[in-house]
Amino acid sequence: MIDPRRLRVLQAVAGHGSVAAAAGALHLSPPAVSQQLLALERETGASLIDRSGRQVTLTAAGRLLAAHGERIAAQLRQAERDLAELTGQAAGPVRITAFQTVMGPLIAPALRALAAVCPAIQPIITERYGPAAVAELRLGDLDIVLAEYDAANPPPAEPGLALRHLAFDPYLLVIPPDWQVVVRSVQDLAGQPWVAGPPGTACDHALRRLAAEADIAIAAGDVCVEFPSVLALVAAGRGAAIIPQLALGQAHVTVCALPPLGGRHIAAWHRAGQAQPAPPTAAVLDALADAARAASILTSGRG
Repeated sequence: MIDPRRLRVLQAVAGHGSVAAAAGALHLSPPAVSQQLLALERETGASLIDRSGRQVTLTAAGRLLAAHGERIAAQLRQAERDLAELTGQAAGPVRITAFQTVMGPLIAPALRALAAVCPAIQPIITERYGPAAVAELRLGDLDIVLAEYDAANPPPAEPGLALRHLAFDPYLLVIPPDWQVVVRSVQDLAGQPWVAGPPGTACDHALRRLAAEADIAIAAGDVCVEFPSVLALVAAGRGAAIIPQLALGQAHVTVCALPPLGGRHIAAWHRAGQAQPAPPTAAVLDALADAARAASILTSGRG
């Protein structure tokens, strides 16, 4: 009898490309992963891993078994869905990653609503996002990954994943409170310093897009990951910044009255395919959408 838990280990090695990476994703030690693979080879009587090269690769038998493992996982997810439909209640853990600006308006109210109507669901929240989180979602180590992207760009696509739109968050232009400048357009800030986000983030895309439209150069300056840090530096006079409305809070900065600058879409990645999303994940996605509506930030087609 093949142990389905060992199939999960084989799938992780196939997806991550190495025993060490699979061990990290599974929260196991590399020797433990190797032991599970050896035990699976003994159970099946087949060589599943080609260990002759510098990188671990699956043999034809390994690839076949990993594919069966995915189908078995899909059947288990369908069983969860069928049971939820029969009992009328979804249950189980839902692992979610999110970023700082959605914790208050989306995550917190969604968790309160879930606790009231779906107490058997157990959300687990981690504050982070990005390519590493998306990779873990694809491998089954996460269930929902909150993401953002500049609304001027098309929605991103990821193989095996679906993207559910939750909210539109308009951009604001903020400047230090002691700057003696009247800003009627981004062009009025030509030659001024900026506080930017890391390359590849939604606000970094927005700043570079708006600068190109205004035909101004972005002077090299401070770069911050989190918006409270951006706003603190703007308040200290370090430069102007493009921020999403949800990030503004009570910051001591001047918000420039400008025509719409676009915005970012906030969305949720989840696995696609047969019986996806699983009932507990679907319930959490619905709760997040309800929280967006309650906060009056859910829109369609804005950008």
